[in-house]
Amino acid sequence: MPGRYPYLLIFCIALVSTLRVAGQMPVPDKVYIGQTRHYSVDPNPVPGSTYTWWIDGVVQAGITTNRIDQTWNTEGTYLLEVQELAANGCRGPRRSGQVFVNDVRLTIPEAFSPNNDLINDNWNIVNIDLYPDIEIIIYNRWGQMVWESERGYPHPWDGRSKGIDLPVDAYHYVINLHNGSGLFVGAVTIVR
Repeated sequence: MPGRYPYLLIFCIALVSTLRVAGQMPVPDKVYIGQTRHYSVDPNPVPGSTYTWWIDGVVQAGITTNRIDQTWNTEGTYLLEVQELAANGCRGPRRSGQVFVNDVRLTIPEAFSPNNDLINDNWNIVNIDLYPDIEIIIYNRWGQMVWESERGYPHPWDGRSKGIDLPVDAYHYVINLHNGSGLFVGAVTIVR
């Protein structure tokens, strides 16, 4: 019959990008017990999407945004997944990545304030003495190395590079414990 369509085709296009952690570090991710990470997917350019997050197949109730903040409390390997539900009811593909949680007993501050007020002027890491061979490298947002420790971290980072104060910003660190546990990465912010 003219003007009538015998078949109605319905299709969904969902725009979900790759899973990443804060600082644009892709999964797989290596973290230590007690560390909190911020994972996100790029939001859909069409507003109104909701997101479902799973850790090892368990829905993370109450989290419907494109970001999840997760504190890892138990050693092991975990599967982190996210799926978008667009405002039009279409589901995007599940994106996933592994998170490896190690029993490292470091407490790493997310920020410090090297402003010579004698309060948090250095990036002091708690329990660092448990890892006598530890080495730390600091990178700026462009991936340029700005500071490197000696083995054992005998002189905590003071927010400088080659004697010059670095600007307020987030910096990425890579920690090598030299004990077979692999590299640990994260971000630390200089505030003044």
